[in-house]
Amino acid sequence: MDNLNTWWSHDSVSASITDDTTYVALQNGEAVGTLTVGQFEGEPVIWKIYVLPESHGHGIGTELMNTALDAFGRTQDLRIEFVRGNPSAQAFYERRGFRFDFEEKMAEGLATVWLRRPAGRVT
Repeated sequence: MDNLNTWWSHDSVSASITDDTTYVALQNGEAVGTLTVGQFEGEPVIWKIYVLPESHGHGIGTELMNTALDAFGRTQDLRIEFVRGNPSAQAFYERRGFRFDFEEKMAEGLATVWLRRPAGRVT
């Protein structure tokens, strides 16, 4: 729980807003999805991609991902991370060319899985 409290703290969210690039998907004027790209070890990384559950299956995540790939991932590697135990997220990322890079253990007994999509990959 400490990682989540740190990740979603006022300071972390404020830094993300000022330092990263965030895309918002709108449907009928309402926000239904978001994707945030920042930097990790000098490379672009997708920190967050969320779509409201009731909007799943309508291509919103794909459009957000394609926007990020067009902006950041066609000429350089692009990374993404997620908490182990989310097979639908993993499958979504792997269908878009992301492959296992490394895994790191978190304090709560969870693991963060890092994937990498090589530059120039066409999916």
